[in-house]
Amino acid sequence: MRNTKLVLAVILLQGLGLDVRALEIEVGDRLIKLPLPDGFVELTPAISPYYEAMRAYIGPNNLRYATLITTNDAEALLRGEDIELERYMNVESEKGISATSVSSVQFADYRHIVRSQIDDMYANVEEQLPEIVGKGNREISEEFNADLAVEVGGLVPFPIHLDTDNAMASSMFMTVGGTVDGENIGADVLAATTLFLHVKDKLLFLYVYGQESDIEWTREAAKRWSTDIVAANPLSAAEQRAVERSDSIGIDWSQVLEKALIGALVGGAIGLFSFLFRKRQKQ
Repeated sequence: MRNTKLVLAVILLQGLGLDVRALEIEVGDRLIKLPLPDGFVELTPAISPYYEAMRAYIGPNNLRYATLITTNDAEALLRGEDIELERYMNVESEKGISATSVSSVQFADYRHIVRSQIDDMYANVEEQLPEIVGKGNREISEEFNADLAVEVGGLVPFPIHLDTDNAMASSMFMTVGGTVDGENIGADVLAATTLFLHVKDKLLFLYVYGQESDIEWTREAAKRWSTDIVAANPLSAAEQRAVERSDSIGIDWSQVLEKALIGALVGGAIGLFSFLFRKRQKQ
């Protein structure tokens, strides 16, 4: 197995040498380019078991298009080293909205809902976490033959710090803790920034995670990434007409906001997995 990981590491390094700096995702009927931030690569099935762990913890009404981890972490994991992922990013959308053409007027409506409801929504979302995270716990416990119980909570939200015509962002601290086979694995405070991005005529959720001291880094990284994504996706004539539509009906933006915040919180669970995998390797 270790030799296999070394071969995969070489393949990854060769791939990085080709300077492939963007992914392409399909959101509804649109193809959107995702430039990779400097120092980050996509988390792929070759990077097991972190890939499986991250895929288990997704909000039930969200679609995840990509997870990014640092290049250094990817290389270390493929060499079989035991590390903790301290900085990573997710790209998601809500299932219903992913197939919808979102105009500039509609995104302005969404920004209004975010400004007026986000504080109350955090409290509502925190109440739903045990059930949602529990589903991921059961999947991972079955996958790796271990009794895993991750808990996410302790939310400390911050005011909205970015609000433009095509982007809105806010940050928070969250506490992630849990047990593996009854053994307490402690708790960590994570920093996370959620950025809502209107690109082409779609709404994406960008989630950027770091350690507690990384709060400003998560904000700046999310902002830079969103700017790069918009620049990489100029509007076609049809997309221009879609974003210029004046209608603003038919979307329950409160529900979209709730699903976005759930996705942000559930995605923080991966911070605990190094302990599980270290224990599994020793068995």
